[in-house]
Amino acid sequence: MRYLNSYVQQITLLIFLICGSFSAVTMAQRVAVRTNLLEWATISPNIGAEFAIAPHWSIDFGISGNFGNPTSYKIDNVKVQPELRYWFGRPMARHFLGLTAFYSSYDACFKNKKRYGDAGAAGITYGYDFVLGKRWNLEATVGIGVLRYRQFGYAVEDPKPGNINERGWVLAPVKLGVTISYIIK
Repeated sequence: MRYLNSYVQQITLLIFLICGSFSAVTMAQRVAVRTNLLEWATISPNIGAEFAIAPHWSIDFGISGNFGNPTSYKIDNVKVQPELRYWFGRPMARHFLGLTAFYSSYDACFKNKKRYGDAGAAGITYGYDFVLGKRWNLEATVGIGVLRYRQFGYAVEDPKPGNINERGWVLAPVKLGVTISYIIK
């Protein structure tokens, strides 16, 4: 029951983040729709939006998921990832530093070990946005931070434990991307 209550809190936070992102659209000077090509390479469809909110600031919000996998590994996950970015020039061009966070819920099976749980992370990012044309950009991003996970971990042939039996904190990559963007306005 405690796990369900935590899930409700996380969904509430997600709704708050989405509403906050859309309220920024009304003030945005530039809006871009984007997708991370590296996530597509891992068979994780994704979409994001970035809103310029001030002369050197933007907000990026992305969501991705993976339900089933044609490989021998089974991975189902959903991830939401907001990011606040400071641009050294104008937003959506050249160098930026960012603060990012993400929440992911997953169900994975690797080498006869099943993991079912969730993870949350926060960290810093660095990226460079290459302007390809008036409306198209290509971005490279990398980020590192701390990740907290809690999961049921068990062998495939064993029954699922009654309670979460694995949890911890790790230093981990929190963002890696090669992203193509289309600037709407």
